Amino acid sequence: MTNTLYHLFQECAVKHSEAVAVEYQGRTISYGELNRRANRLAHFLRNSYGIRQDDLVAILVRDPPSAVIAIIAVLKAGGAYLPLDPGDPPGATRRILDDASPRALMIESSTASHAVFFSGPIFVMGVMEATLDNPQHDPEPLSRGSDLAYVIYTSGTTGAPKGIAIEHRSIVNTVSWRNSYYGLNATDVNLAIPRPSFDSSVEDTFCTLTTGGRLILPERDLLTEPRYVSDIVGRRAVTRFIVTPALYLRILEELKAHSAATMRSVTVAGEWFTSKLVQLHFRRLPDAQLFNEYGPAENSVCSTVHPLSVEDPQVLIGKPIDNTEAFVVDEEGFLVQPGESGELYLAGVGLARGYLGNPELSASSFLVPSSPAFGGKRVYKTGDIVRVHEDGNLQFVGRRDGQVKIRGKRVELTGIAEALARDEAVNQVHVLHVQAESATPRLIAFIASASAVDVGRLREMVKSTFPEHMVPTEIFSVDSLPITGNGKVDEQALRALYVDRPAANAVPSSPAESALLAIWQRIFSPVSVGLDEDFFDLGGDSISVMDLLLGVQEKLGHQLAITDVYETRTVRRLACFITDSQKSREHTS
Repeated sequence: MTNTLYHLFQECAVKHSEAVAVEYQGRTISYGELNRRANRLAHFLRNSYGIRQDDLVAILVRDPPSAVIAIIAVLKAGGAYLPLDPGDPPGATRRILDDASPRALMIESSTASHAVFFSGPIFVMGVMEATLDNPQHDPEPLSRGSDLAYVIYTSGTTGAPKGIAIEHRSIVNTVSWRNSYYGLNATDVNLAIPRPSFDSSVEDTFCTLTTGGRLILPERDLLTEPRYVSDIVGRRAVTRFIVTPALYLRILEELKAHSAATMRSVTVAGEWFTSKLVQLHFRRLPDAQLFNEYGPAENSVCSTVHPLSVEDPQVLIGKPIDNTEAFVVDEEGFLVQPGESGELYLAGVGLARGYLGNPELSASSFLVPSSPAFGGKRVYKTGDIVRVHEDGNLQFVGRRDGQVKIRGKRVELTGIAEALARDEAVNQVHVLHVQAESATPRLIAFIASASAVDVGRLREMVKSTFPEHMVPTEIFSVDSLPITGNGKVDEQALRALYVDRPAANAVPSSPAESALLAIWQRIFSPVSVGLDEDFFDLGGDSISVMDLLLGVQEKLGHQLAITDVYETRTVRRLACFITDSQKSREHTS
């Protein structure tokens, strides 16, 4: 097996030299031309900048064809590419460049402002490329399978930049498996939805350019517009694409079977989702297959796959791809039995070399467990909790670092979302845990639907399904879930939607209302509450009732019974009750 990405591409370019490799806004580049342009640039990078094995070259380019040429050129030169997102603020770009210390930076005129602090060589695509007179033939190969192919940065749970270093042999395994599994060939037309800075773009781009297919490059800023995507699919006879679930749900609203008659398959990846997406897909595209790919960037994009069916009772992530092993372990490190859940460890040729320049983090995430069950294999601890089914298929449950404990009990947010998604009116669900200052839990369910949703009915359904600590504090109905530039659900935007909402009737008219409002605000922080909002609809429970009683005793010197809270329920009514009670006592005395 050819063990470098550029060898796979070169072989394909020879075989399909006259065929269209990439298309953008009506412009096309053949495989032969793409190879020659990449060769000229590769010779320049090697001879002028001294690029060799494991040297990083950062790419900060908006023009999609130029980005593809730059990526292939870096690989042909013998180096590894580092894709940067032109949509990121300059400060974020600088943090990555400072951390990675690339040998050179490739930009275009529109991204020059991001490069003012970079002290190394800078190549300007579209300007300097036009002046190159370097040879057009393939450079003498330098890279081997054990050399770096690319470094992808993710923020991680701490927000600090984290560079994942992937070797050629690792990503070649993914690409080769995918080409075979999906039966990709020269008749395929692939719509390139993932951005170059998103790890799915690696398999997306190279699976097309190593099988002779046509890569349709869209306008980045229009990919969240369903009509734009639907129009491309119909006009350009697209056969496949890979997409995040949140973005695909948007696209499906517009994508009809008559405009997507050429579609052979859709692959969703990057996020958990419910069976509602599966059902909607087969209603809109009954003849197109649907696949769920799972895999952290640390294991070369894809680790497991599952073909989805409308009859599936749950959404599964499936079984490992070629040359990949999955181990599911409990908290003591022992393998779990079928039907049980545990953390997923991955092993095989796809594992990353580690985290760039961070040996401590690499050692804690990539290790050789002492247990004989692992057979001395090097594994990656994914941090993902999965359930093992009797047939060996895996089901994603949630993130270990995202697990919520309420009242000392572990809560799986995906289970709550699945229950809400069973309602016919609900298209999409996302459940958030919002940190609060009080003991009252903050589980917020965001519901997206094309029609009006009876939130009260959903709340009663959840109450009848789950114990008290698993019932969402609130259920928000929204037109659609906000998504990030990478197509994932934008949790920051959802959190802001919940926290920053204005409170109605929040101006107290008496000392009792003022004191009670302050107590409620502390209990239900960070949300602003009003005078007429129901204590229990806000998420009040037996523990927060006790917090309220203590607060009233401290601030107003009044002792309430638990039943008083259940009967009054709002700040305004409880303030009237307390005031009337105090007047009654004064009159009696």
